[in-house]
Amino acid sequence: MNWKPSNGELSALAARVEEVCLNAWPAPQELHYDGWLIRLADGQTRRSNSVNILRDGVLPVEEKIGYCERVYRGHGLPSHFRILSTGSRALDTLLEARGYDAQDETSTLYMDFAQHSIGVADASVDLIAGAPTVDWLAARSRISGQTQGETRKVEKILQHLALPAVFAAVRDDDGVIRSIAKGAVHGGIVCLNLVATEASHRRLGLSRDCLIAVLDWAQRDAGATGACLQVVSANTPAIRLYEQLGFDRELYRYHYRHRALGE
Repeated sequence: MNWKPSNGELSALAARVEEVCLNAWPAPQELHYDGWLIRLADGQTRRSNSVNILRDGVLPVEEKIGYCERVYRGHGLPSHFRILSTGSRALDTLLEARGYDAQDETSTLYMDFAQHSIGVADASVDLIAGAPTVDWLAARSRISGQTQGETRKVEKILQHLALPAVFAAVRDDDGVIRSIAKGAVHGGIVCLNLVATEASHRRLGLSRDCLIAVLDWAQRDAGATGACLQVVSANTPAIRLYEQLGFDRELYRYHYRHRALGE
């Protein structure tokens, strides 16, 4: 990560990318509360079941935390707050004092298509525009080891996706999907997520093939000029792959503050 932006450049691009990432993985239910965005998705991923700080607001912070806790408790969910490195540390400190533990530092990476050649997409990659097929969803469930209930929650999230999107898949010789990825475009930036490869088919370049196909689609068919993704900072193999593809800018990080239901 050798990119050295100005503070203004970093702040503006980080804000754009944060908006893209939120829109690319929508929550079926959302509440705006004095500058905070409370997201609800039946507990499917913390990203869509956490409080996101959009601006400071005017109400006392302790009062706002209590309100958010009551919302999640009312939905039978633990409380999660998503803390960005670009924001104030005061809320993070306050949540820690209230017994919230920190979880999973995550890096937000960006690539500029003008500075990197995407490469040629492999013709064997299936690209499904708009919405995933039943086959694709079933493959994701199998690869990720999800229950039918969790799969239905993912389907519900994707049904609320309002952006141009594409779903990539690589099949084996028997036609079984072994690797997948998704891309959704907003404001000229494609957000990549749902990247997964079956354990028995890893280290064969299948994820790379899926990602290149999505990036090529985003640039060629959706008019994107850049791409972003979010990956757990400790996931060194994934970050190495993303850097090789051209994701050479870390814009910001975030972590979650978590408190279990009933605590």
